[in-house]
Order: sequence, then structure tokens, then C-alpha cells
Amino acid sequence: MMLRQMQYFYAVVRTGSFTEAAEECFISQSAISQQIKALESDLGVKLLVRKNRSFHLTKAGEYLYQKSGQLLEDFEQVKNETIRIGCGSQNVLKLGYLKSYSGGELLNAVLEYNDIYPDMQVHIQNGNHEALYHLLNSNQLDLVLNDQRRAFSDKYVNFHLFEASYFIVVHEKHPMGGNPFFGPQMLHEIPIILVASKEQREAEQDYYQNALGLGNTYIFAENNEEARLLVAGNRGVMIEEEFRESHYT
Repeated sequence: MMLRQMQYFYAVVRTGSFTEAAEECFISQSAISQQIKALESDLGVKLLVRKNRSFHLTKAGEYLYQKSGQLLEDFEQVKNETIRIGCGSQNVLKLGYLKSYSGGELLNAVLEYNDIYPDMQVHIQNGNHEALYHLLNSNQLDLVLNDQRRAFSDKYVNFHLFEASYFIVVHEKHPMGGNPFFGPQMLHEIPIILVASKEQREAEQDYYQNALGLGNTYIFAENNEEARLLVAGNRGVMIEEEFRESHYT
């Protein structure tokens, strides 16, 4: 954990902004502030002194910043070399996919890829939206199947594979269930059940509340099964996505 906290600290000082560092590291601004406070707590020293919207480094913070850049670079090289040695002479494609993805297209694509390139190994892992962005940005993944929560970046080759429609899963006895005039504004009156890990909850709520403008109150579940059980218990409504194939762009 301290290595990740050091990465956050280095990004904040290098950019001179908690906001820019949070965007670069694909976490919320409050989360990156909490992680730096946790780093200070673990070390037992103050690294940053914040005043209004600016900050300055303490002597301990200046020292850590000077040393952490090389340490992080060395760690990345050690990690990549360890992976290379562990994989031997075989080529590896590192693939990530969204934890909530349940389609069969990915499986079929991997099977077809292995038929075409039998000497390639495919290493696959799943994660939430922010984790996949971080892994791709830090070169820990070569390819990710994710949903679009940011504008496409010229840093990557982007393929538009699917478009999604949102629909509401609601208990049949819920007052909103039979309402023919149900609209997004009504979600401000009902708890929305979201599937997210504890680390992802703040970012997920921010996305639904500020980017999509949906809801005021949220209940979190660790997986889809738990979320549907909460719907069955009439605790709130669940938002799901229905994908349809789109043309590549």
C-alpha cells in the first residue's frame, strides 16, 4: 500500500495539484488526499502543509519527493523484468475486462486469438473502471474492455464496440414499478443500488450523481447477485446496462 501512496504523493507534487493528480491516477480528489494522509500516518511525519487551495512541502516531503521518482521508476523496471523472466521466451498479451461484463464476445475473441496465435499467452484479469484505467496507463495491461467514462485519448487506439441502454430493475410492488411516466428525475426520491467495491464507491457515486445526474441516495452491493437481493427486499432500484453491438470507430 505504501508504494501506491508514494505514487499518489509523487503525482500531487509533480503536478502541483490534487485535482490534476487525481485525474492522472484515476481516483477521486478526496481519495488521493486520504491516501497521502495515510502515508503521513504510516511514516509518522508531515509531508505537505495545505493552505486554502495550495500547499508546500515540508523538509521531509522534499526529501521523499526527490527520492521517490527514482524509486518508482526502479520498481517499474523490476516488475517488468520479473514478468519477462517469469514468462520466459513466450509472448504475452495482457488483457483486462470490466468486472460487471457478462457477454460471451470476450471468450469467443480469446479462443479465436489463440487459434491464430498459438504461441501467445493471454493473461486476463478483471477490475472496476478506474482500476482498468490505472493498469492500462501504467503499462500493466495491453488491452482493456471497458466502458467510456472519459473522452477518448490519443494516447491509445480506441475502438467503439458497443452502445448501452440503461434500464431500471425495481421490485414489482414498488410504487414506481407501475408508473408509466417514470423519469430520471424520480430517481432523486429513491435509493439507487450500485455494484462497487469499497475502494470504488466514492468514484461510482460521483459518476452517477454528477456525470449522469441520477439519484441522491445510494446503497452499495459487492456484486450483481447481492444487488438483486436488495431489489427483491424492496430496498431500492438497480440500474443495469443493456448492450447492443455498434460499428468500430
